[in-house]
Amino acid sequence: MQKDGVNQEQLQALAQDIKNTLKASEIAQLIRLIAPTPTTGEMSAAEFETLMAELKDKSRRRGYSDTSITAARLVLVMGATVAEAAAETNVSRQAIHQVLKRIKRRMESLPENWVQVSTWLPAEIASQLEQIVTSLKSQGDSGGVQGDLALKLEVKI
Repeated sequence: MQKDGVNQEQLQALAQDIKNTLKASEIAQLIRLIAPTPTTGEMSAAEFETLMAELKDKSRRRGYSDTSITAARLVLVMGATVAEAAAETNVSRQAIHQVLKRIKRRMESLPENWVQVSTWLPAEIASQLEQIVTSLKSQGDSGGVQGDLALKLEVKI
């Protein structure tokens, strides 16, 4: 049976491949990324997913609940009003305003051009690196990481 130029059997096969290949959370993310979205939102679905991943990876603060993320997605991606998002998620308008404010504040506080690095190191080097990271973060919090930054990592292997 052919519908809109796509064979239903092909779609079924593709769906089965996706189920066999991806985890449930990856399928949910794929659905969010390919779902049709209006142009009234502040960002695309892909931008929102990237933002939330960055906030999770780079923030030392508590994360967001699934309900908060859903409400934020409705407003930022789908272009819903806060009242519409509140009705959809059974959360107060005030709570959604707070979540949006928290997200925007965290977006502004993330150091630009910083990336998360995760690796295994010898204990001595890891300890030195942790001290460097602490120093960089404190300089970043005070607006310092601008000029030359002399770092010495003593590697003895």
